[in-house]
Amino acid sequence: APKDAGPLFTTLEGGLGTLPPALADAVRAAGGVVRTHAMARELRRTPDGWGITVGPARAPESVAADAVVVAVPAAPAARLLADAAPAAARELAGIEYASMAIVTLAYESTAFAQAPTGSGYLVPAVEVGDTGVKAVTFSTVKWPHLNRTAPGTVVVRCSIGRHGAEHSLQRSDDDLKAAAITELARTCGTSELPIDSRVTRWGGGLPQYTVGHYDRVARIRSAIAEVPGLAVCGAAYDGLGIPACVGTARAAATRMLDHLAGRAESESGSEEASTT
Repeated sequence: APKDAGPLFTTLEGGLGTLPPALADAVRAAGGVVRTHAMARELRRTPDGWGITVGPARAPESVAADAVVVAVPAAPAARLLADAAPAAARELAGIEYASMAIVTLAYESTAFAQAPTGSGYLVPAVEVGDTGVKAVTFSTVKWPHLNRTAPGTVVVRCSIGRHGAEHSLQRSDDDLKAAAITELARTCGTSELPIDSRVTRWGGGLPQYTVGHYDRVARIRSAIAEVPGLAVCGAAYDGLGIPACVGTARAAATRMLDHLAGRAESESGSEEASTT
């Protein structure tokens, strides 16, 4: 790549966590409604579009929709689509996931004999030791803006957990934190304990793209295409990176807009014919 190609990694200045509330605000400003803590339990076709059962089992609520985008992991997507798109549901049920935990540690810069360089490192599966750490990210190197609020602090993220190795996550948060500290002491020579830490667990968070995944996704999309007013998107299809997820979301939104425009045109034509 040319020297002036720009940074390899990029994010929003305030951090990626500022994106969801900004999108929610934009939806509300356009007259839309954003609801959280409203789990979708059932999806069914209706004469006018779709019916969605949301909320707790003890107090379910039915929501009517003209069109639906299913943007959840493969397993819950398969359950929701079992009746509306059974062929797609069967394919989605075959996508496996891995669980992981992220241990974020904050160190005083003096804890490192030499300041970390580069964005981090990956550990091959055959070399993962007793700590279980598979990757380390030097967040304050990868995302320099993090240092604005805590100058002199080095933030490190350690990833633990692999497909088929869920046992490595059956440890307490304190044990995972200790494993990450041990990993950094071995590889980076840290001589002090972190000044702060956080353990974030992602159960079933990483879809696994096995041999034949591309064809599986093609079959899923072919089945979904046969159902008007329905689209899918998310990490289960073209990749778990944010650009790949954005790509599937744009495709789903385009499909929905085309469907709604066609529906409006059809209804307008029917009204004109009735008037005539």
